[in-house]
Amino acid sequence: MSSDASRARAIPAMFALGGVWGGSFLFIKVVVDETGPFELVAGRILFGFVAVAGFVAITRRPWTWPSRTLLAQMTLLALLANVIPFALISWAEEHIESGTASVLNATVPIFTAVVAAAALDEEEFTRPRAIGLLLGFIGVGVLTGTESLDVTDSSMIGQLAVVAAALCYGIAAVMLRTMIKGQDLVNVTLLQLALAGLLSIPILLVVTGGPSYSLSIEAWLSLVTLGVFGTGLGYVGWVWMIEVLGSVRASLVTYIVPVVALVLGWLVLDESVGVNTIAGFLLIIAGVATVMRGAAPASRRPVDVAPAAAGE
Repeated sequence: MSSDASRARAIPAMFALGGVWGGSFLFIKVVVDETGPFELVAGRILFGFVAVAGFVAITRRPWTWPSRTLLAQMTLLALLANVIPFALISWAEEHIESGTASVLNATVPIFTAVVAAAALDEEEFTRPRAIGLLLGFIGVGVLTGTESLDVTDSSMIGQLAVVAAALCYGIAAVMLRTMIKGQDLVNVTLLQLALAGLLSIPILLVVTGGPSYSLSIEAWLSLVTLGVFGTGLGYVGWVWMIEVLGSVRASLVTYIVPVVALVLGWLVLDESVGVNTIAGFLLIIAGVATVMRGAAPASRRPVDVAPAAAGE
C-alpha cells in the first residue's frame, strides 16, 4: 500500500481509535468502583495480551526472538506505556470523574512534541509549538481551577496523576520512534504486553497481598472490553498509526478521546460537565492544534521505524 493511501486510511482509523479509548475511561471508572487500580492494570494487560496472541496465532505470523538490547528497551517501554500510566489513571479515577481524566489525558500530544523536539533531529521545537505548549498548560490550570493551589486535595492529586501518565505516554511514543526498525507491528505489541504483564503481576501481589476480583458481571464485561479492545487491538492500531503519521501526529487521537469520554460520562455515569471543564478542554485542544502546525516529519523524510503505544 502506498504512503498516501496509508495516510488516508489513518484518519478514519484515528477517529475509530479515539472512540474506543474514549470508552476506556468509562470502563475504568466502572471497574475501580469494585476493585483496586492494580487489579485493573493486571487484568486489562492480561486480556489485551490474550487478544493479540490470539490474532497472531490465527494469522500464523512468524515470530523472531528479540535481541537482549531490544528486550531491555521493550521492558522500559512496557513500564512507560502500560504499567505506570495504567496504574496512575486507574488510581486517579478513584478520585476524579472519567471525563476530567480524559481531558487531562489530551495533553499527551504536547508532551510528545516536547520530548520529540529534544530527542529527534526531524522534530523542531518551533514558536507555534511553544505557544501550543503554553495554551495546553493554561487549559490544564483552568480545568483544575483553584484546587490546583491545594496539593493535599485528593482530586488535585488525581489530576496530577493523569498528567504524569500523559507524560509517560509522550516519552513512550518517542522511544518507539527511535528504537524499533523493521519490526512486525503486531509482534512488537505482543512482546510489549507480555513484558507489561510480567511486570504488573509481582507489583499487584506486593501492593495488594491478595488481589480481589469479586466483580459484578458489568465490571467483568468492562474489564474484558477494556483489555481486548482498548489495550490489545487498540494498541496494534496505535502502532500502525505512529508508523504512518509519526509519533507526534498520531498522538492527536488523544484529543478525540475526551469528546467521547465526556459524553459517555454524562450519559452513563451522570457526571457533571462544568464550564471550567469545557473551557479547559477547548484551551488544551487549541494548544494541541497549534503544536501540530507545520509539515509532518514523515513528509520531510522517510519514516524508517515502526513505533507503537500510548493513550488510554
